[in-house]
Amino acid sequence: MVRQGKKTRTGAPDRMRNLEIALEEERSLSRARNTLLETNIRELNDVYAVLNEKLKALRVREERIKRFEGELVRANKLSSLGELAGSIAHEIKNPLISIQGFAKRIAKTDDITRIRRHAALIDQEAGRLANVLIKLLDFSRMDEPRREECDLHDIVDDTVLFMEHHLTRFKNVTVDVRRSTDPAIVHVDRIHIQQALVNLINNAAQAMPEGGAIKISSGTDNGLGYITVADEGSGIDKETLEKIFEPFFTTKPRGEGTGLGLSLSRRLLEANGGSLDVETTPGKGSTFRLLIPLEQQPLERKRNS
Repeated sequence: MVRQGKKTRTGAPDRMRNLEIALEEERSLSRARNTLLETNIRELNDVYAVLNEKLKALRVREERIKRFEGELVRANKLSSLGELAGSIAHEIKNPLISIQGFAKRIAKTDDITRIRRHAALIDQEAGRLANVLIKLLDFSRMDEPRREECDLHDIVDDTVLFMEHHLTRFKNVTVDVRRSTDPAIVHVDRIHIQQALVNLINNAAQAMPEGGAIKISSGTDNGLGYITVADEGSGIDKETLEKIFEPFFTTKPRGEGTGLGLSLSRRLLEANGGSLDVETTPGKGSTFRLLIPLEQQPLERKRNS
């Protein structure tokens, strides 16, 4: 009978050593990964800090831009008011003269009937004067859009009436207003649209130094309300056309224009959900077109109607 000897386990220590080596490699790799991760985190924190500082700087710059835009709006409105000063003075002067005249008549009479009649006329003229001043204050305010339901036809009528005396300073310039039969109801800040329209009418008059007709039309087209202001001037060449809506760009002589009218008119339209564009033919004039989405009845209003 042959006795078999015991099997030796010479391979076990080797496997243990291999496992220990592999474990140490994993630990080293883990430490390296942790070190790399910590480095990446520190770098990300540094990047975050830099980006946060840049964000703060951008916010400061944005606030400066907003203040600058506000100053541009103010400058444009002051310029427009300056150009309308003659018209406003005329509108204010007439009621004041009437008030003064009736006050003198009251002082010279003891007739209670005449006194009451003259007092009523003074009250009437004072109301006219207050209305002019209210319109002037509305025109010069700097608020965000205060939207209300308006008819573009009425805005055109009021603006043309407001500028009627002012336009007499231009040689042989006439105004031809045409409106569609249907109402053009929009939801806008009425004063903003009037401000833009004043600029366009004034520009049209200035574009015709030898005189001509300013043709203003209002109506609706494909879900949009529109106002167009056309002149019979010399038109706008291609190079100038690309720049007319840029702030401070003007073709007028130094001291005769701020270069803000058209750029801020477009901004006023955009602030009210509309747009402003132009079509021009050199030698045949230009047509500016204000487009505003028509007022849509809310669903609840439609159901209740």
